[in-house]
Amino acid sequence: MRDVFIYLLGGIDTPLIVFLIINLYVYITSWCKVIMFHKMNTKAGFKGLIRIIGLIIVVSLASLLDKIMGSMEAIRLIVIYFFIAREGLVLLKSWCAMGLPLPKKIVMTLENLIKEEDSNEKEIRSEE
Repeated sequence: MRDVFIYLLGGIDTPLIVFLIINLYVYITSWCKVIMFHKMNTKAGFKGLIRIIGLIIVVSLASLLDKIMGSMEAIRLIVIYFFIAREGLVLLKSWCAMGLPLPKKIVMTLENLIKEEDSNEKEIRSEE
């Protein structure tokens, strides 16, 4: 079972590990935010887990597309980097909302990554 999971995700490498850790941090941070603002809601916790499962499924799909297209993990890596940037920004915004001061350079870097991905996505849609 473990080997199937690893195959579906395209193997264990640094980008995948960072992706999984960032998602773990986002989930933990969400619970910290819930506790800090006294807004306990088990549905929100389940929604967070479902969201993470959805992200993992998209990474798996990208990996499978790479396999059938022979694109040497290009699609998978783009998807993983996109999710790392997006989830990293979610993480930082959550900690900002809880009053943690953050270096502007980190926030700006993640925002720029997301803007680049969004502009690439718009270009692809306009070609269709």
